Amino acid sequence: MARVQQTFSNNKDSPIYVSVEPWPECFELEPGEKLTLIWDAPEGGDTAQIDFINERELVVWPNGETHEMKYLINGEEAEARSWTFKHK
Repeated sequence: MARVQQTFSNNKDSPIYVSVEPWPECFELEPGEKLTLIWDAPEGGDTAQIDFINERELVVWPNGETHEMKYLINGEEAEARSWTFKHK
């Protein structure tokens, strides 16, 4: 398996929400923040499917070995920020 990473940037002027399935983990990104996912992807095919729910929400369905996925926000460990929202 190939180790891959995918980064999602919030370039909007309000928070966005990124859900990572099938667990789910969900992250609120403030303007200017970046969420990076790192995992072992399959050798062939898509590494992830991205579903846009609306202009502020997206769902990521990574493929491969995801049980040891790393979550970083702005380069720092972010698993503790899952489901911790400042906004509603």
